[in-house]
Amino acid sequence: MKKLYMLVLGLLLLFSYSCVKNKGNDFKPDLPLPVIKGYETSYKVFTYRDILKISPTVENEEQYSYYWTVFSGNFNVQSGTVPKGDTISRTKNLDYNVQLNPGQYTLVFNLKNKQTSVTQLITSSLTVSTLTMTGWYLLKDDGAETDFDFIYSGGRIDNWISNFNGSSLKGKAIKSIFAGSFKKGLTSSDLYSVLAVVSDQDAAIFRIDNGKKVMGFEDMFFTKPTVKKPQNIFQPTATNLLHIINDGKIYAMNKGSLFANLPASSYLLSPIGAVGACTIAFDENSKSVITIDNTDYKTLANSGPAIGTALKNMNAEPIWMAGYAGFRSIALVLFRKANGDGYLARLNATYNPLAGSTSTSTPALIQDSKPVPVTHGLMNADVIGGNHDSDYIYYAKGNKVYMTDVASLPENLQLTLPDGENVTSIQHIKYPQPAANVTYSVDCLAIATYKNGDYKVYLHKISSIGTIQALSQANFTGHGRVNCVNYIENGNGNRTY
Repeated sequence: MKKLYMLVLGLLLLFSYSCVKNKGNDFKPDLPLPVIKGYETSYKVFTYRDILKISPTVENEEQYSYYWTVFSGNFNVQSGTVPKGDTISRTKNLDYNVQLNPGQYTLVFNLKNKQTSVTQLITSSLTVSTLTMTGWYLLKDDGAETDFDFIYSGGRIDNWISNFNGSSLKGKAIKSIFAGSFKKGLTSSDLYSVLAVVSDQDAAIFRIDNGKKVMGFEDMFFTKPTVKKPQNIFQPTATNLLHIINDGKIYAMNKGSLFANLPASSYLLSPIGAVGACTIAFDENSKSVITIDNTDYKTLANSGPAIGTALKNMNAEPIWMAGYAGFRSIALVLFRKANGDGYLARLNATYNPLAGSTSTSTPALIQDSKPVPVTHGLMNADVIGGNHDSDYIYYAKGNKVYMTDVASLPENLQLTLPDGENVTSIQHIKYPQPAANVTYSVDCLAIATYKNGDYKVYLHKISSIGTIQALSQANFTGHGRVNCVNYIENGNGNRTY
């Protein structure tokens, strides 16, 4: 039988129940203890999946009225703030569709004596978990709306955004990124992880633990842009920030606040960019690479070892950029010149070279560069992806996937996928964040394809020389067109390269 806790002074202060008084002296009726069966000392449930059903048996049950409350354990007992309980049922039998944030709770079965109006409390611990904290998030669209299919070890939640919020994002999918340590205010200590998503018509940020939208395009800016045209989103290495490009302008958010304008400039930014120690962008007006250091612009150096003049006034357009910040700290950038030929460069992605330092101790910005003939497959690829560990580049045309490298630009066919499957995304997925002496739980090349309204996602192992082998079947299938893959484990996620 469940252990019974009588109403005492501490619970009176916490839960504010009534008592009977006689001229200032507290009076406690001599009540028989309810005899209860079928109520456990603890329960564990998954939010947004489970229904918590409890049917206790109470002797002389007609003597009582009943209700159930839950109290979050996520509070500081020294703060002086009394947690507020939520009433989840007013019947003896509990049949509750769980929609609580993950965490520890106290579940209270309240029995109110009809004769004396004194309420007796029977408590149980309640652990609320979520299915959404570990698994694969596949960003997709059907041509009109963008959503995730979420796949975990025990099943899947298709159209994850719509499932938790009632509707998907409008438009075609562009990109999704994992962002940790999100919060409601700058001084808040209540941190949670999110997925930030942009489509060509909308942008939004969603909590991973419960799927709920934290903010959308309409309320994520201090001054909402007059043109709604999201183009890209980045998690900088300064993880307290986010960057978003909308209609050629970049905005910076300190987590806990909103996106703010950067200093006034003449820049018109390409949607194509990458993250190193600074965010790497391209100005369409000057045809030059620029960088964003937290909330300000930087220009590449015109002198010194880190000279960046080859990336200025280029008379070219960016085709692809990939940044591998932190452990490797390099970036690869590919441009198409006016005559159709390409220019491929390997950049030092540490802070000083990207921030325009002219110090003699600053390492070279451009570590290697190559002209790429217009006839090379890279210049006509449908999709391009990189390799975090080495200078290998993967690219696809139709259903064929090739590999090349920065050193000599060979064209090596890796895969020929089934007829009609056109590649829509190539990403190197590594988790956890690359660092020295890390054991990776996920290290693969994710290749997504599309055919007749449906997608397939293949997770290929990568050899030490960058090669990949064909799989007999796809790891994931579903409806729509996938263009970005995110892996989440225990609420933390991979970087989107």
